[in-house]
Amino acid sequence: MVRSALLAAPLLVWSVPACKPDLDETVSIVTEPRFLAVQAVPAEGAPGASATFTALVVDGNGPVASPPIAWDFCDARNPLANLGPVNPECQNLGDPNLVSMGTGPQASATIPAVACRQFGPEVPEVVGNATPGRPVDPDPTGGYYQPVSLFLPEASGLVTSSYGTRISCGLAEGSSDQANDFLARYHVNVNPAVASLVDLASGGAPLAMDTAGPTTTNVVSTGQSLQLEVAWATCPLTDTCGDGICGPDESITTCAADCTTPEGCSGAERYVNFDLGSQSLIDSREGIHVSWFATGGSFGLDRTGNDGTDTTTTSDNAWQAPGSSGTVHLWVVLHDDRGGIGWGAYTLQMQ
Repeated sequence: MVRSALLAAPLLVWSVPACKPDLDETVSIVTEPRFLAVQAVPAEGAPGASATFTALVVDGNGPVASPPIAWDFCDARNPLANLGPVNPECQNLGDPNLVSMGTGPQASATIPAVACRQFGPEVPEVVGNATPGRPVDPDPTGGYYQPVSLFLPEASGLVTSSYGTRISCGLAEGSSDQANDFLARYHVNVNPAVASLVDLASGGAPLAMDTAGPTTTNVVSTGQSLQLEVAWATCPLTDTCGDGICGPDESITTCAADCTTPEGCSGAERYVNFDLGSQSLIDSREGIHVSWFATGGSFGLDRTGNDGTDTTTTSDNAWQAPGSSGTVHLWVVLHDDRGGIGWGAYTLQMQ
């Protein structure tokens, strides 16, 4: 049996086991091996740049230790007739369109040199007698994505996943002056990070995060109702030279202090984008979307979060603890609109 999950940028899109769909499946409750997220560091890179990829792999017992994942870049362009985020060939282990990145819980690799031709605004290569393709349209944030395929052998079958890592390809629209302005002002994305997770029902008591393994256990009463609130960093809404963040209205020429070595923000970042309607460069702001997972209990919602117009830096969700004692593992996964991903893992002991 092959089970697949598409980790689409920027949001997770799940499919049920291919051989036996379960119409009662609850997306947020983990009962079998699954990929919950993939993170690239850095979160965005140009063709030829190096990146390290880490997968969050879990099952009904918690995190999977040292999963032997086979990682591949997929060179197959997505057919126009396919409604999914990637070419189905990307999920076939051993397909000739796959280029190995390595094996293990992490993979370090160089983004393919042809990424912007295959999956970006440049005219793609023509293979053989094939009909010439057209450049890929950017997503609403102006982004393009190189597909990454993951394959995990399990006793119950092969678990597969596809993820899109954001690639820097410059500005395809607008004038040459706008393209130069964009290059000066656009700063690559930074992954969001969980700053805290608290239980509002207990007066805002923080939950201890698993850092180097589950070293701290959070005690929860059986059947208890928690009102969880996840928080992330507060990013500047306006640019101030010297605040340590290189924003979209700053460049190395206007603020060398912040932009000589550009630093981003691990929350909802502002970024420069090209607006098709006005044919001008505008400042945009990321939304932060949250996916919730646990090995037991039940959530009020599978997903929560805020769009780019909401300046709130928190998102809430209810979680009902199971009625019996035991250990529950819980994960909070943050996604920003530009393909960045971060997560927090927590161990809860029901008593």
